Formats: sequence, structure tokens, C-alpha cells
Amino acid sequence: MSKAALSQLSENDIRMLVRHPDNEMRAMAAQRLCRTVRGAELSEGEREIAGELLTYMAKDAAAIVRRALAVTLKNSPKLPHDVAVMLAKDIDSIAVPVLNFSPVFNDDDLIEVLRSKAAAKVAAIARRPSVSGGLVNEIIRFGDSKAVAVLAANDGADISPDQAGEMLARYRSNDLIAEAFIRRRDLPTAIIERLITHISEEAALVLTRKHAVPVDIAIDLANRSRERATIDLIDQSFRTRDLALFVARLKDEGRLTPTLILRAAGCARMRFVEHGLAALAGIRVSKAALMVHDAGPFGLKALCARAGLTDAQAKFVHASAVIFRDLEMSGISYDAEYFQEMMILRVLTLPLKLSDADQIYFLEKLDGLGEGDIFNEGWG
Repeated sequence: MSKAALSQLSENDIRMLVRHPDNEMRAMAAQRLCRTVRGAELSEGEREIAGELLTYMAKDAAAIVRRALAVTLKNSPKLPHDVAVMLAKDIDSIAVPVLNFSPVFNDDDLIEVLRSKAAAKVAAIARRPSVSGGLVNEIIRFGDSKAVAVLAANDGADISPDQAGEMLARYRSNDLIAEAFIRRRDLPTAIIERLITHISEEAALVLTRKHAVPVDIAIDLANRSRERATIDLIDQSFRTRDLALFVARLKDEGRLTPTLILRAAGCARMRFVEHGLAALAGIRVSKAALMVHDAGPFGLKALCARAGLTDAQAKFVHASAVIFRDLEMSGISYDAEYFQEMMILRVLTLPLKLSDADQIYFLEKLDGLGEGDIFNEGWG
């Protein structure tokens, strides 16, 4: 490799990736190298060596290193095909981002994954920006109801009326499938006709408003209504300077969740954690701050329990507070972005169980540092 390429890929990062015994340091080096591969113009020879490095990352024993590779290059056409196939066979938290987004897969690659019937992987393929009719058949064949609902709602999925009919017939008692179809932007008339016998009054009214179904049909469907539960994915918008008022609004709207507290803690947003736990527990912020930072694990455990967090979430918040304090007292002058990067890297290597969704969230936060931070509004 040329000296220019070595400067692009960084000899120090390569050395750290290959030799460093610490998982989090290898993950940090892996992410920097992947960012360089993603953004650099490399010659054919340089791409070959970069491919060897990526293959090396994909074989690392530490999941956090492989996850850093998957998250950072999930959208990139520069991810080598053979490396993408390796990642697709990995554990869900590594395979899902790549299966969801990577443009380097062909249908045969994806069909092989679908045949494994791994629920999270099937759902990831169903959510891809473009899903061919052939893949639709295989998702219906090998997927569960959740994957089929994801497919039904995906405007990028090429679903024929016959395939829609099969999906609705197979999951006749599952309201989510019909509701997912209704959420599509452009619903063909043939699919609307198949939906009519499957939906409730509530869904029929949505169908009427969104896809111009005659009102008399919606009224007729009222006789077939039944109870359902709807889970809303809330767009958490954290743009505010007035933290106390903002947290109060989140609580009033039911958006101040334990998951949000946990993720804020891992991102070094301890003022938000203090205000959030205080609001959920119904105590003063000053008291919550003391319990988060000064009262030891038992005081914080009691606070988290009162706020509705699980024991596992409380342990994570406590560990995050300890890491935050250690970084603050290290004597090193961190800028805000590097402080957060170090914080996230350390919480990712804690010997605590994090959900796949939380692990991916923190890795994507790492990848997005410097490109805007939804927590970075002076809440540190």
C-alpha cells in the first residue's frame, strides 16, 4: 500500500486493530478505519488491502468490533460482498443492520438468510428499501407474523394482489397485517378489495381517509370491529434549552421512558438522567442528583425502582454514573464529543446485558458523532 493510503487508513489504527488486547480500543480503531474506507477514494490495490482489514474485523472474537464494522458500513457499497455475507451469518445485533441496508447483497444471498427462519434477520430483510417479488414470496414462506407485517407496511416491497391475499389469509386473525397494509402510501385497488373483509371499524375509517374507500363500505365494516392495541414509535425530539420544562413535557406525553433514561445515561447526559428520574419518581431534582452520584448503588437502586426502571436498567445507570465520574476526574481535558465517545465505548464493554436495540443505538451514536447529536444541547 502507498504511503498516502497508509496515511488514509492510519498505521496506528491498523496496529491497534491487529494487536491491542482491549476490545473497546479495537472497536474504536475498527470504526475509524471503516469510516476511512467509506469516505476515501482507494486504488484497486488499496481496496484489496482494505478488504483484508475488513475481513479481519469480521473474524474478531469480540462482538463489539464486528458490530462496529456492521453499523459503520451498513449503507456502503464499499463493503466487500464476502464480508457482508459473513456478517449476515453473525448474531442478530451484527447481522440486522447490514441485512436491513447493505446494497451489496443479491436476492440469492438474502434468500439463503431467509431460509434460516431467524426472526430478526427475516424482519430486517422485509424492511429493506427495495424488496423484489421473489423475496416477498420467501418472506411470506419463512417469516413470522411480525416480519410479514413489516413487509406489508414497506412501500419499497413489490407485493402483488395475490401475495397480499395470501398474507391476509394466512394471518386472518392478526390485525397488524391489515393495519400495516393501510399504512402504505400507495395501496392498489385490488389489495384494498382484499383488505375489506379483514379489517375493523377503526381501520376502515383510516382506509376511507387515506385511500378514498367509500364511506358506506366503512360503515358496513363496523359490524366486524374488535379491540386492538397500537404501539406508537415516538419521535423523541430533544431540542430544548429548558431541561426542566422539557422533561415535564415528556412525562406528560408519556415519552419519558426507562429506555430513554438508560440511553441518556450511556451518552453521558447525566443532567437529563437526574431530571428524568426525579420526574418519574416524584422527588426533587437536587435529591435525585445526590442519589445518582453520591449515595452509592443502593440509593440509586431505590430511586430507579421508584421511577419504574428494572434492576438491570438501574445497574446500567449506576455503572454509567461511575464511568462519567471517572472520566470527569481523570484530569484529562476532553472536548465534549470525545468525552461522549469514550463514555459510549466504555458502557458498551460493561459486563451487563444490553438489548440488541440498545447496542445498535449506541454504536450508531458513535458513528454519528460530529454529525449532530440529539442529546447535545448543553445537558451534560
